[in-house]
Amino acid sequence: MIQVASAKSPVLGANDLRWPFSLPVAKKSLLTWYLRHRRDLPWRTLWSQSGDPYVVWISEIMLQQTVIKAVIPVYHRFLTKFPDLASFAAATEAEVREAVRGLGYYRRFGFMHKAAQQLVAQGGHWPDTLAGWRALPGVGDYTAAAVSSIAFGVAAAVVDGNVERVFCRLLDLRLPPNDPKLKPKFKKLAGELLDPDAPGDFNQAVMELGQTICTPTSPNCPVCPLKRQCLANARSSQALAPAAKIKIGAPVDVRAQLVILLRGDQVGVIERPNKAKFLRGTTGFITILNSDHEDPQGDGWDTKSDTQRWLKKEYASLSTLGVYKHTITKHRIRAEVLVANTPPKLSGIVWVPKDEVERALLANFDRKAWHVLQAKIRQHKH
Repeated sequence: MIQVASAKSPVLGANDLRWPFSLPVAKKSLLTWYLRHRRDLPWRTLWSQSGDPYVVWISEIMLQQTVIKAVIPVYHRFLTKFPDLASFAAATEAEVREAVRGLGYYRRFGFMHKAAQQLVAQGGHWPDTLAGWRALPGVGDYTAAAVSSIAFGVAAAVVDGNVERVFCRLLDLRLPPNDPKLKPKFKKLAGELLDPDAPGDFNQAVMELGQTICTPTSPNCPVCPLKRQCLANARSSQALAPAAKIKIGAPVDVRAQLVILLRGDQVGVIERPNKAKFLRGTTGFITILNSDHEDPQGDGWDTKSDTQRWLKKEYASLSTLGVYKHTITKHRIRAEVLVANTPPKLSGIVWVPKDEVERALLANFDRKAWHVLQAKIRQHKH
């Protein structure tokens, strides 16, 4: 008999979380729905064709804090350049950055590269346990559970924002889903709901349900495979469960200036220092943060460096082209684009032909500055 959620059941609090329905029925409904309706995503296709954990791992790292639509073209580009673990491990840092340009959060790919080198050094053997994946650089609880369950059938449940929202709706839990005290409770509930016979498919099913049906606004409840178990659906309280997320830290407003270096038909780019506040280690334009227009300070450059000395000397002669807005994590950046028409002789500058600049820039932060310059050029032509 199918158990139907009761509209009369009490509204649960954080200390009283339990599944109010038959788990076997819910598991079967969700898995059946997923196997029938799952999206045809490239990493799923490659995994079914090759059985290579590499294609799963790469996709999970790329999907961290990044939407599927943005990941797909980069995923194809990356695997064309590095088709297997050995070729990826042998790559240079510059080659890795080029392959993942545009995705942001670049530190994760540095960790991914280190993990690949570590795996190859250990004989190329993939970890087949949750703990083994968790031990790799840059792999947290979520990624370890996702990859080990999909690639090795480990009964480890994943919990991300989509899963938290689905759980809140199923339980009619009218609390912020990212409340820290809920994290261990969600983990326990996820473990109870997980189908140990098909953990990879089941984890993907819960996440896909949140991505495609149980969305933050206007969930498509009539086609949901768990609508008969869902308390929020029974009570028409989908707009109340979950409550708004807790805002972790107020947005920070930042003023920045990006300096585009011109030399004839070439543009100068430089690798940001490891001490940079934003996008450390990426290739882009010299960045100045919160300049008071008297003592411009390059982001991450030491006061005695050639770059900083040049900035101080030439700052007043730089031309202003325009302004754009950009967001990096909680930082809301108002960025001004400056141009240096007199090419400086600085160590570390790479001169790139103008038609190759877009490809050389890893971050959208820099690309936006380049687009401001291009717009100005087109404007002058007309």
